[in-house]
Amino acid sequence: MIGKYRPLTDHLRAAAAGGRHLVEMTFDEIAGLVGGLPPSFTQRRWANTDHPQARAWAAANYRVEQVYLDRRRVRFTLAATTDIAAPTPAVPAGTPQAAATREDPAQAVPPVDVRVVLRWQDRGAVVLDSAGMLSFPRLAAVPGLYRLTLPPATPGQRQRIYIGESSNMYRRLSGNYRSPGPSQQTSLRVNALLREHLRRGGSIRLATATTATAYLTGERQPLDLAVKAARLLAENAALVAILAAGDAEIVNLG
Repeated sequence: MIGKYRPLTDHLRAAAAGGRHLVEMTFDEIAGLVGGLPPSFTQRRWANTDHPQARAWAAANYRVEQVYLDRRRVRFTLAATTDIAAPTPAVPAGTPQAAATREDPAQAVPPVDVRVVLRWQDRGAVVLDSAGMLSFPRLAAVPGLYRLTLPPATPGQRQRIYIGESSNMYRRLSGNYRSPGPSQQTSLRVNALLREHLRRGGSIRLATATTATAYLTGERQPLDLAVKAARLLAENAALVAILAAGDAEIVNLG
């Protein structure tokens, strides 16, 4: 029984009918559909299991692809569908007919071959102003990625890095992060993290990337950061690069 999560099923079915293979929603949007979510909706709650909420998106033929707990967002992708056909007569193994009818998985599902290249541009220091509020270097109201680097403020501490994406970096940093609203949980968390680090005598550097390049099966093309899916691809590529280096703590994943 899907129960209270049926409105989520209906919402995703409507998205599938509209040809949307990827649906990204905030926790608040989902809570509004189903009449509220449990307070401790952790990563496990979004697993593709047999929980009632999982059966709700599975009933619409979607699965959870990724969860951003820090931003309270979840991304659903439409699962592959298989047409139901009448059974075909068995073909003896080893015959030419068997070889001809055997499906090549590499042909049925094309491989994903994507490489992302972006370069960070240093924008300066983040500081506290005379009122104790965060002051960010001036940014244009453009889409892109931002990187906040927090060198160790105390002995034994690792460097910390926060990477994010936005359709309007000026609004995200100088608006949301400087003066977050009571319902902006991620902005409140980032604001508290940065202010505490600066109060301890630490420093913060801001870098941004407003352009990126993608290589799709070896073919070079610009990555349009005005498109959210492109920004998410670049953001995750940057996070993976930090994980591979292993010399910093990623605040996003804390």
